[in-house]
Amino acid sequence: MSKHTYRILVTVITAMLIGSCKELYSPPEIRQNPGLLVVDGVLHVGNDSSVIILSRTRNLDSAARVGELHANVSLVGPSGATYAFIEQGDGKYAVDHLDLNEQDLYRLNIKTNDGREYSSDSVRAFHTPAIDSVFWRQDSVGVTISLNTHGAANDSRYYRWDYVETWKYETAFQSLFDYVNGALVRRAPEDQIYFCWKNFYSSDILLATTSKLSENIVIGQKIADVPRGSEKLGMRYSINIKQYAISEDAYNFWANVKKNTEQMGSLFDAQPSQLSGNMHCVSQPGEQVLGYVCASTVEQKRIYVNALDVDNWDYKKYTSECAAPGAHTFISPAQAFEYIGRPNHLWIPLGTDNRGNFEVVQLFCGDCREHGGTNKQPEFWQN
Repeated sequence: MSKHTYRILVTVITAMLIGSCKELYSPPEIRQNPGLLVVDGVLHVGNDSSVIILSRTRNLDSAARVGELHANVSLVGPSGATYAFIEQGDGKYAVDHLDLNEQDLYRLNIKTNDGREYSSDSVRAFHTPAIDSVFWRQDSVGVTISLNTHGAANDSRYYRWDYVETWKYETAFQSLFDYVNGALVRRAPEDQIYFCWKNFYSSDILLATTSKLSENIVIGQKIADVPRGSEKLGMRYSINIKQYAISEDAYNFWANVKKNTEQMGSLFDAQPSQLSGNMHCVSQPGEQVLGYVCASTVEQKRIYVNALDVDNWDYKKYTSECAAPGAHTFISPAQAFEYIGRPNHLWIPLGTDNRGNFEVVQLFCGDCREHGGTNKQPEFWQN
């Protein structure tokens, strides 16, 4: 393997998210495109859906993500039982649930549209123990989220985690009205745009092993940091952590990726063979494939933290500039179409004054969706 290909391998695998594979992965830009296949995903045993994302490495002058389309993706068991993945578009392939036996071995098979065939090593579905507790602590730099877990002596002693953060935030002004067909109409409660929710999907490689401990116990594993002043704790914050038991080989693979990407200026310290994944091209054995596929049950736990629970958070709202005079004004009804009626309007109505003028604010100050979140409360959210 050349140093160029090796560097691609390190960069691509580092960005892959083994547990948040429902989010589309964008391969990195590279100067010379060998079109290497990237296989990203984890096989979730049980009711949760499993997603495999196929893509190709791309050139610097290629702005769009290169998803691998029209492939056949399947998981095959020892008895020949096959689970077919359904193409979802843009290189994403999904199956609703996988009823896998933890004693059996399974192989992921891929046939791309150009006829090339790829296969994983045989993988066993691991049983993941429950997360015992998730807790947080505040110090001078912010809040740290950690967890405790333990497994039986005969369970896997290798763990990986990922997480999704969700937080609630508010805009500067509450718009209770919309402008429809030349008139102000009251917004329905489900169409409110004052509160929004935003998500962040983890990209860190979070690993631990108890292989050198007398007991299979993990205490105080740090998962995430929320820096002091972050919007995430401006109102209400939640984190959902997923835990996976993995094989020793998978642990070593991700540990090597983590180590090499954290060594500034020494990307090539490890031998390329140390970063070999478990996907192979069977139709052209010399072709490099990027990725590591695992199978396990998934355990998860969610906690919430309120702004009132932390001290001296020093959060500055993203809408602080909305206090400036230019962000808020009154217009006559004759000006309404220009300000709030055009398809790409930049203002939003708040109501009327006692002379019939419309009170309006800039869109960014009155519609929380302009800050990147959604105004639809997540189903799991607890107030």
